[in-house]
Amino acid sequence: MTRRWLSAGAAAAVLIATTWVVSAVPATAAPDSKNRTVLNDVHTDAVDVQYADGRLALRTRVGNAPYQFYEASDVIFQLRDAGQLAVPDVPEYAFLGPANSPVWIAPQVQDPSLLFAGWDTESVPVGVLAGDTVDLHLRGVSGPGRVEVFQTDGVGQPVRIFSSADSAYTSKREGVGPGHHVHANWAFGAPGRYRLTFEVTATTTAGASLSSGPVDYTWFVGGTNPQDVVADATTTTLTAAAGVTLTSSVTPTNAPGWVEFFDGSTSLGYSEVSSGTAVLTTQALSPGKHTLTAKFIPRYANDYLSSVSAPVPYDVVGGPTTTNPTTTNPTTTSTTTTTSATTQPTSTTTQSTTSNSTTTTTSCVPTTSRTGVVLDQGHVDYAARVIDGRLVSQVKDGTTGGTPQWRAPGQVVFHLKAAAATTVPSDAFAFLGPVSAKIWQIPQTQKPDVVWLGWNTEEITSAQAAGDVKWQLTEVSGPGSMAVYELDPFGKPVVIFNSKDGLPDNYGIRLGTHAHGNWAFTASGAYRLTFTQSVTLTSGATVSDKQVVTFAVGDVDPKTLLPTTTTGCGASGTANSAATSRLASTGVSILPPLAVGTALVLLGSGLLFVLRRRRNEAR
Repeated sequence: MTRRWLSAGAAAAVLIATTWVVSAVPATAAPDSKNRTVLNDVHTDAVDVQYADGRLALRTRVGNAPYQFYEASDVIFQLRDAGQLAVPDVPEYAFLGPANSPVWIAPQVQDPSLLFAGWDTESVPVGVLAGDTVDLHLRGVSGPGRVEVFQTDGVGQPVRIFSSADSAYTSKREGVGPGHHVHANWAFGAPGRYRLTFEVTATTTAGASLSSGPVDYTWFVGGTNPQDVVADATTTTLTAAAGVTLTSSVTPTNAPGWVEFFDGSTSLGYSEVSSGTAVLTTQALSPGKHTLTAKFIPRYANDYLSSVSAPVPYDVVGGPTTTNPTTTNPTTTSTTTTTSATTQPTSTTTQSTTSNSTTTTTSCVPTTSRTGVVLDQGHVDYAARVIDGRLVSQVKDGTTGGTPQWRAPGQVVFHLKAAAATTVPSDAFAFLGPVSAKIWQIPQTQKPDVVWLGWNTEEITSAQAAGDVKWQLTEVSGPGSMAVYELDPFGKPVVIFNSKDGLPDNYGIRLGTHAHGNWAFTASGAYRLTFTQSVTLTSGATVSDKQVVTFAVGDVDPKTLLPTTTTGCGASGTANSAATSRLASTGVSILPPLAVGTALVLLGSGLLFVLRRRRNEAR
């Protein structure tokens, strides 16, 4: 078979051939586009560091255990219009832009109407990486404005972490293992679509270098719902060469998807786009005039728009076409966008063994032991749960990694060690005391060697309860005052509880909330905080739970504040069942021997009286 070009041009060609055969096998249509999941009002560790089989990887983690995991390419993080603020006229925040200019912020403190985004290394086991650390790098940012990721510390000052405008803020070293879970303010200078490229690196204890490679995370700033996420436009071009080889170019070159090639309305097949190019070789064209086009089909419809090339005229004269259209199967790799879918106390049994012939009696000495745990670092929440129609306040202990442990508040002491000491920073914090006065504080951002205590209603579903959980602080006993407060993105305190100006104080927590704030104490010593939580069930009934939460602040031994269990003695001198004393309630008392003896005498007299009376009645 011979071919020659009768004419050449940008838009048309004539193919000469001695024989031709038209394939009867129809071409396979290209896959359909789908939508990426849009996240816009949930708790997400947007950059989730994973380690498995000696490799590092980056994913996205949503919610709390049990988590949902996504590939970064399968989600879009939408920052709603409600996140728009004005840059304050304060020198410390000038890195965000000119004073009073607009800035959109996904805040460090959970706002149920906005995305609550952070990063975590909790999935990385301790002991496999040098120094038990990883380095998180911001490798690139594309978008319509600047990007700044920063935290607001416990005294209202910004702590810059990542920046698209300052190369000094592109890397962050993080610890790994239980409790390493960070939230920050994600600030964007303009609405629109952004691509943030992250990479995590580390060194194994054996000295091997590890890297996740660069991973793209897509943010969309603006709108109120997933349908407001606007896809980027694309353009597609087509050229045809002898063979027949069809080549399509797609811009942007990183738009993932496929190009389907058409002869009029008949599909010739499709090919996956690689670096902006898709190629298809076909011999399925019959003799005569043809109009060829190429259609780009995005992998995600809320990521990129589809586009069609200009038509390319093509002539075939007497040419054989014997091969079927070739197709390239789509792979699962992609890069960009989203539309939404958006303890029980244990009991100890003592078993006694007796001989058939002898009984041994041993003397008993009452003993007292302490139960419960001291928590002084790692991630912990004071949580509300509905169990069997009752509201139960419990401590969700995540300090050991893996599945959290649920503990009774009376079995926990929170210890604020020396690392929690700080001073009142300014007059804006006068509710804590005078400027420079010493305080002890659990900050709203996680700090090494300080317990990270938050609050949590994620265990209560809308099928169980309606409305907010009412959280009330009714009493504080201790050597000083205490307050719980949050900080807005610009460091202004928002007070939740403050024992200094009188109690009770009330605070409403929406269902599905997981939040952190600052817990401040003005003096060293032991504190007992009495909390009541209540909620209205879907049945209409209101249920509540009252608990005492204990804090050991500063120079005090926290173990002395744990509840005690006392083993007493029975009348025979042998050990009897244990009596437990808790902080929130009085323990079971043991009757003195005299009182027990008196009770037995009275009981015996009563029985004798009844027997005599029955005999007299029988006569």
